[in-house]
Amino acid sequence: MKKLLVISLISFLLFGCAAYKQLKPEPEINPVENGYIEILKDAKQFKLKKDKKYYMVFPPAMQPNFYLILKIKDKQLLNYYLTETFDQGKGRIIEIPDESPQPEVENVYPISNDVPRYYFVIDLVKQDMLLNMEYRYTARWRYTFEREYTSFSQTLSENSISRDIYNNLGVSLKADEVDWQKESSEVNSKLKALQFLASKLKKIEEIFPPNILNTTDESYQNYLTLKETLESEIAFQQKYQQLAALLAAERKTRQDMEAFFGKIPAFIQFFEQKDNFDKNVWMAVRQVLKSRLDEVVPYYESIFAKKNDAKVIKSALSQLESLIPLAGLTFDEGFKKIAAFVKGYNSTVDKIWAAKKKFAAIVQKAEGRKSMPDNLFFSEIVTQLSKLQYTLPKIDHPGLRPYASYQCVKLLQKELRKLAAQIKTKLEKYRKADSLVPKINVMRDQNNIHGVLRLLKKNPDLDFLYPMYRSLDEQSLKSQANSIRKALSLGDFTAAELTLKSLYNDRNFVDYQSILPKKKRLIANLQDSLIAAIISQSKQRALKFIEENLTTVESIDDLYNNPAFFPVHEPTFYAYQKEKNQQKIAALHKELERLKTVVFPERAIRKLYGQFIANPEQDGVLKARAIVTHGKYYQGTDTSIKNRIAECDPNIPKMVTKPKDYRRVFALPVTSNPTGQNEYLLKINLRIPSPAQYPIFDVYLKLPKELAQTASSDQWYKTIRFNGKEIKNEDRYTIVAPGPENDYECQVGPLQIVKTSNNILEIRFTKNAFKVYQISVMAQKPIIKKH
Repeated sequence: MKKLLVISLISFLLFGCAAYKQLKPEPEINPVENGYIEILKDAKQFKLKKDKKYYMVFPPAMQPNFYLILKIKDKQLLNYYLTETFDQGKGRIIEIPDESPQPEVENVYPISNDVPRYYFVIDLVKQDMLLNMEYRYTARWRYTFEREYTSFSQTLSENSISRDIYNNLGVSLKADEVDWQKESSEVNSKLKALQFLASKLKKIEEIFPPNILNTTDESYQNYLTLKETLESEIAFQQKYQQLAALLAAERKTRQDMEAFFGKIPAFIQFFEQKDNFDKNVWMAVRQVLKSRLDEVVPYYESIFAKKNDAKVIKSALSQLESLIPLAGLTFDEGFKKIAAFVKGYNSTVDKIWAAKKKFAAIVQKAEGRKSMPDNLFFSEIVTQLSKLQYTLPKIDHPGLRPYASYQCVKLLQKELRKLAAQIKTKLEKYRKADSLVPKINVMRDQNNIHGVLRLLKKNPDLDFLYPMYRSLDEQSLKSQANSIRKALSLGDFTAAELTLKSLYNDRNFVDYQSILPKKKRLIANLQDSLIAAIISQSKQRALKFIEENLTTVESIDDLYNNPAFFPVHEPTFYAYQKEKNQQKIAALHKELERLKTVVFPERAIRKLYGQFIANPEQDGVLKARAIVTHGKYYQGTDTSIKNRIAECDPNIPKMVTKPKDYRRVFALPVTSNPTGQNEYLLKINLRIPSPAQYPIFDVYLKLPKELAQTASSDQWYKTIRFNGKEIKNEDRYTIVAPGPENDYECQVGPLQIVKTSNNILEIRFTKNAFKVYQISVMAQKPIIKKH
């Protein structure tokens, strides 16, 4: 029966597919670039038969970047495509995409010269017909350009602008007589359209064949003419766009000088490029600029008169100083005077703020020191501050004199006096400190800490010295902190915790209130380090334990009670943030529990299962049992892990869901006698979809020779049960004994299954072995045998 099925299948594969018939046109297809040529043979069109299949060979293009264009009448009656490779419809078919903008009229296929041939394949003819078909080989650029040439020309024509305003500007037309905003908007819109057109032409140019250049080809010459005209128009519009945008922007700034100043960079850019414009044009722009410059001095004098601070003046005068000569204009006296004032004022402000910055740096150096100074430290500070006092600026800049009554000038003088007074006060204190520090250092060297404190308290105005001598308290903190850190590095968490508690209760410091914030921060950091070390080392210990026991196969239950899954230390003292740190320890317990119930079993099961599958003969039973034991503790959700556990647990039925597909299952012992006889258990769950209401299947078991070689004389199994009921080789059931003649395959059936529930086939057998047996299981509908 099986042989008949195989022969029928081979016959279908060999003769079931209709062959493709080749159509060979006469004259032969010519790849020369030309007009449309009709496909004929003996001056007649090919006759196509309904449901027949055909193909036609087209030669490659003579150059790259070509199109093969096909016009087919009644194309709706055909299914067809073009491809580079064709083997009578066998194998994978890769169709060449149709790039036609009008697929209902023609097909446009991109082709090249690096392919031996192309195949036009007709795989469906819907009715008898004549093949009314024309072809054409043409360069891609030519097809694209000729198709869109009229559209390109129209776009250029519609988006060209009149040059009347540009030519008449400053001659018979004043700048203020033109609506520059309208001109700017119009040219922006048209320029975008032309630039988009230019990008299209560039794409066409990129696929020009080398031999088209410098030829008299009509399409090519049309392309050059169109491109030259387009480039000329774009160049003019870009220039006109700059002009219109500048004058439109300037007009918007009327009555708003600050807005006008914001357009100065645009004016500078224009006059730097004035040679690009006709003289009448840039002269007209200069006239517009000149009328606005007359407003500058009155505007700034009004602004500066109201200035009520001593900050730097921000103005556009420096930009105007660059623009005015660039535009061919000259500075008037008012402009020179206001510009000199701004330069002089800003120079003085800069000097005062530079002096302030230097003063602040000297003070920072003097008072920001955290370590005890040597005897010469304040001598150097006094010298630096004295030089700064001598070099302070004077408010006598010539440019300021015409505007001496302005409030900003008076405030600048006030700032200078204030700075001078601050420098004088600090100098007096630093000179006093310069005489006091040598005395303090003598006492420090004598370890007379109380003498140092007494001397400092007699000079409360020198409180900046206190931080410099606070290191005596810091030494105590450092010593205790080092003891804690050493204990942590040795893993002595109990000692670290006790020392941390002692530091928390310590009040023996020179300046306790000053050192207290640092002490609190230090204790908090050390506490964080203690907690972090407990967390880190606990995780590391757990991970190391996991790594070392991934392939352990015995006493698995003991592994899950190992101390490695508990913290290395349980803290009992919390200086600060007790609740937060308790939460961290609780989170550590949770993470260790996750490592124990998810990570450890997952990794161990993956590792053991990989070894088990690779070589079931090597400790296979122990590895399978280890996997099942790990599974007892597994609380993860990974389906693949659960599947591995199920494959190794003899008490879990193995799913068979597809008919005629063999799957491997493992028969494992359920007793533990490594040197004697053991009982084996194999469970199979038949959950096979079937359209039948009461489907019936036979089960086939391919057994190892070792297990089945004596089955003809001694029954190889102990019991076979189906859904709890023992079945025997009698009545309606057949249990075919395995043997060499059937490749040691045991057939059990027929078994009627319930489609909506489990159908458990349970097989028990005994064997004088303690190993894993691999069995291939398959279920299929019973085969009706003819006798």
